[in-house]
Amino acid sequence: MAISELLAEAGLLMLIGMIVVFVFLTILIFATTLLSKFAGTPATAPLSSDNKESSSSENNTSIKASAPVVAAISAAIQTYKQNNK
Repeated sequence: MAISELLAEAGLLMLIGMIVVFVFLTILIFATTLLSKFAGTPATAPLSSDNKESSSSENNTSIKASAPVVAAISAAIQTYKQNNK
C-alpha cells in the first residue's frame, strides 16, 4: 500500500470514529434528559431568611468545641510545626 492510501484509510477511520462518538453522546444526552423528566425532581421549599438564621445558629451550637479541646488541638499543631521545620 502507498502512503496516500494509508492516510486516506486513517482519515476515514478517524471520521467514522468521530461520528460514532458524536452519535453515542447525543443518544446519551437525550436518554439522560428523558430519564430525568421521567423520574422527576423532588420539590424543595426555598429557605426564608428566618429559617437560614435559625439553622445557622443551630449549627453553630452543635459545632462548638470546649476550651480544653481547642487548647489540645492548638498545642498539637504547634508541636507538629516545631518538629517538622
